[in-house]
Formats: sequence, C-alpha cells, structure tokens
Amino acid sequence: MVLRKTKILKSTPSAKTETRQLILDGAKKVIREKGLAGATTREIARKVGCADGTLYVHFADRIELFLALLRQSLPPMTGALRELEYLAGRGTVRSNLETVTRGALEFMREFVPLAASLFAEPELLRAHQEELRKHNEGPHLSLAAVEAYLRAEQRLGRVDKHVNPKLVYALLFGACLHRVFLSHFLGQSFGPADEIFVKDVVGAAFAGMRPAPSGGNASDE
Repeated sequence: MVLRKTKILKSTPSAKTETRQLILDGAKKVIREKGLAGATTREIARKVGCADGTLYVHFADRIELFLALLRQSLPPMTGALRELEYLAGRGTVRSNLETVTRGALEFMREFVPLAASLFAEPELLRAHQEELRKHNEGPHLSLAAVEAYLRAEQRLGRVDKHVNPKLVYALLFGACLHRVFLSHFLGQSFGPADEIFVKDVVGAAFAGMRPAPSGGNASDE
C-alpha cells in the first residue's frame, strides 16, 4: 500500500486565502499540461499536494473552481480600461490606445487558453455564460469603454468625427486575439516582440483616425 503525503493546511483566514490561490494555480498548471478534460479534482489536488477533499472546502464543485480561475484572468484588462476613462484629452490618443492594447494582449494571453477549453465542455460553457450575465461582465464592457473614450476624443477634435469607434475596438482587440491564438496554436511566438506589435497595430489603426486639418490638431498622436 502506497501512502501519499499531503500537506497539513491551517484554517486561519490568511491560510485559507493562500490555499485557495494554490488550488487555482495548480488547476491552471494541470489545464496547460493535460487540458480541461484531464484537469480532474484528483489531479489538481495531486499537483497542489493536498488531500482531494481540500478542494471542496474552497469550491463547491469542479465548475465553480474553473469559473473562479476564469475570473482571475480579468484584472489586467479591467485595470487598463478603468484608466482609459480618464485619459480623454490627456497624453496622446496613440499612446492611450497603446496602453489599452497592452492590457488586452496581457489579458488574452492568460484568458484564451482557458476560454478555448470551455468549448469542449458545454456544461462549463453555459455556467460561464450565466456567470457573465449575473455579474454583467464580458467583452461588451471593453467595447463600451473604448467606444466612450474615442467618442470623447472625437468631441475634443483629436479623432476624426467619421471614425467608427466599434471598428477601432475590433481592429485592436481582434489583432491581439489573433496573435495570442496563433502563438498558442503554433507553440511558439508569432510575429514581432510585444512592444513592436502594440505600436504597429495601434499605428495602423491611428493612421485612419487622424482628424482632418479643419477639425482640430492633425498632428496629435
């Protein structure tokens, strides 16, 4: 008979928070190594080095655990979007869009591999969709933030009034999604370094956003 050594975990609030994070980190590693189908609670517990039952102290079930893991990927993107709200008329439009595009790229690099796994488990996908509806979360918020920012810049004359903000969002975020997807799909870096990519993508989008000479400061970037 082989006995598996498990960690003795304390029950203080700080220890519980730490254990919960260890479980989430372990789940992320297992998903990357074995895919969502192979990320059983037993395998996650083995990766963390704790008893199987410990997972259920922190999560009601496997679905709740994965939903928490998905939500954990949100902070980098939401931070950049919150800042965007206060940037209209400050700095340059180009540098402001570079900031939000960096945030989008960082977010998608963490989120895309997990999100792609959802399509292999319809029950988990439905639970994720319900979670988004319940908390009013999802891509519509990032679209709304970018659109509100660009419309504010249009009113200030720093972006051409004929530009469609929704299309700018699609160009920037779509490019980030494409880059991250291909990098994971190919198993290697795709395209130029991140900073060059961000500047090139925003530069290409901004080329069609400059205000006409009569509509404001055409040199603003």
